[in-house]
Amino acid sequence: MIYISYGVTKSASTFLYQLTEETFRAAGRKVARLGHPFRPLDSVENYFNFIETELLDEIEKAIGSQDIILKTHGTPPRDLAQLVASGRVMVSASIRDPREIALSMLDHGNRSRRWRASRFSEFVTVADTLHALDLQAACFLSWAGTPGVAVFKYNDICFESAVVVRRIAAQIGVEVDAEAVTRSFGSKTLIGQFSKGKALRYSEMDSGDQAVFLERFAALYDACDFETEAARRVAQTQARRSFRPSGELRQAISTLRRRFRI
Repeated sequence: MIYISYGVTKSASTFLYQLTEETFRAAGRKVARLGHPFRPLDSVENYFNFIETELLDEIEKAIGSQDIILKTHGTPPRDLAQLVASGRVMVSASIRDPREIALSMLDHGNRSRRWRASRFSEFVTVADTLHALDLQAACFLSWAGTPGVAVFKYNDICFESAVVVRRIAAQIGVEVDAEAVTRSFGSKTLIGQFSKGKALRYSEMDSGDQAVFLERFAALYDACDFETEAARRVAQTQARRSFRPSGELRQAISTLRRRFRI
């Protein structure tokens, strides 16, 4: 089986990808890891910028009857609806409140500039994120609008992870101990691209900027109820804590631990 785990940038898409792999493993289904010529031999995930039918053909030949989860932030394949309807692939899509995505993009930009890296370094102000988020929102709606695609919100992935695992298990037709799957990620250093983990982070944004986002991404807010009860409960417990975005060292440790895990 090929399972495509699509996610908007900074929407806990990496964690969802990891939860999906772990759900397969908990069901006794070994997950294939791609190497040459698809991915570097030391890659910790099966990530592709874009996934099209031609790539799926090549991967199917390479893995035979094995299961595999593919991760992407890119646009959907041209024939996604047919691929899903035929059962050739299963798909999930992750999304987050655009205000919170923007704030996380700025964190990454600050980290990149500090370490003289290029990724996300162009994002200095909230306004810098808008065009990129326009593209991401349109991309998400294309994925999510396809029948059979399971949509997962950031607040569910992070704060109701066991519920998400049970949904993934039901989607692929297996039964697993969801709590055991989530306990395997007890250390946040096992979660790729983890930054703050703060619930309802949009509260950090200036009210004027928030108004711009609520108007600009009205279609997305209409389609998704981002603020969940679980996130509100977590926000209350976090009220007196201060949060700092993770730095480059923490990201390196996470990658190393993920490599040993697989």
